[in-house]
Amino acid sequence: MELLNVFAMVGMFINDLIAGISVLGSTILLFGAFSKAPLKRYGRIADWSIVGLVFGLLFQISMAITGTTPERIGFIMPMSALMVNALLGVSILMLIGRWMIRRMLRKG
Repeated sequence: MELLNVFAMVGMFINDLIAGISVLGSTILLFGAFSKAPLKRYGRIADWSIVGLVFGLLFQISMAITGTTPERIGFIMPMSALMVNALLGVSILMLIGRWMIRRMLRKG
């Protein structure tokens, strides 16, 4: 349980930044889906987007489980927990959209 509290505390501090980076990276990956470039070409952008999404979700889940969700999350762009969840949701939807676009372009 202590490890979960550590994840919740870290999430309270940096989850705004992680959600923003994840959305930015996912946007770049979504627009890049229209080119023939493989995912490897995007390198660090793809890594930051996907890892940011995973850790952001992990931090949000740990805050929900421990019941320590603050009114404002983050120190750079303080925002509500609902806004962070929405940004992470948009990020995952853009990654799913990228996957669907790439799949349609491969078939056609």
